Amino acid sequence: MSKQDWKSTPEIEKCKAGDHVCITQRINDVIRLYPEGNPLFGMPNLKLVTIDSVTIAESSSNAPLQLNFKLFDIKVTGLENTKVINTKGFEKDTQYHELELKIPVIEMTARYEIDGKLLLLPIKGKDKVKLTLNGLRMIVKHKIVLEKRDGKNYVKTVKLSTFSSPDSVTFNFENLFDGNEELTHATNKVLSENSLDVWPAISEEFDKGVTETIQKLLGRGMECLSYDEFFAD
Repeated sequence: MSKQDWKSTPEIEKCKAGDHVCITQRINDVIRLYPEGNPLFGMPNLKLVTIDSVTIAESSSNAPLQLNFKLFDIKVTGLENTKVINTKGFEKDTQYHELELKIPVIEMTARYEIDGKLLLLPIKGKDKVKLTLNGLRMIVKHKIVLEKRDGKNYVKTVKLSTFSSPDSVTFNFENLFDGNEELTHATNKVLSENSLDVWPAISEEFDKGVTETIQKLLGRGMECLSYDEFFAD
C-alpha cells in the first residue's frame, strides 16, 4: 500500500502535538467520517471486523479456573460507534500513547467451543454463540519507537495492551449440553444475569485477543502514514 499523508483527507484538521483536547476530537472525527474505513491511510471498516479465532479462557493444572473457551470465525459489529473520551501522550518525540474509549454496544457472533465451569456451573458445548457487550469501557496503551524511513519517522509498536470493562454482557450460546434446550436457556440466563461476576474469569484472555486485533488494524495505518504528518507544528 502506498504511503499517504493527511493532505489526502483535508477534512481532518491537524492538532498541535500534546493538545489532547484537539487530538481526542480529531480521532472522533475520523471515526465519524469513515465508519467503513479509508484505504488512503489504512483505516479498517469499523462496521464489521472479522477475526479468525480468540482463546477466551484456557485451563491449566495450576489455574484456579478450569475452563477452555475458544471462539472461531468471529464477526464484530458496533465499533463504528466508538467514542474517544481521553488521550495521553501524542507528543512529537513521545514513546507512549494512551486512549480511553467508550463503546455503547459491541456484538460478537462466532462459533464456540467451551468445556469447564463458569460461576461453578458446569458448561459444555460446541456450536454458535452471540456475545453482546454493553457499555464497554476500554483503555488502550501503546508504547512505541520512531523509525526513520525515506527521511520520515514512522511508528513501530514496542508494546500494546488493552484493559476492558463492560457494564454488562449478554451470553447466547446455542446447543449447550448436546442440545438440551432447558439447560442451554438456564445457563445463558444465569451467565447473563451475573455477567459482572463472569467477566473477571475471561477478561484477561479477552483483552489479549483484543490487543492482537488492534495491533493488526493499527499496523496498516502505521505503514501508510508518517508520524511527522500527524501534527500542525
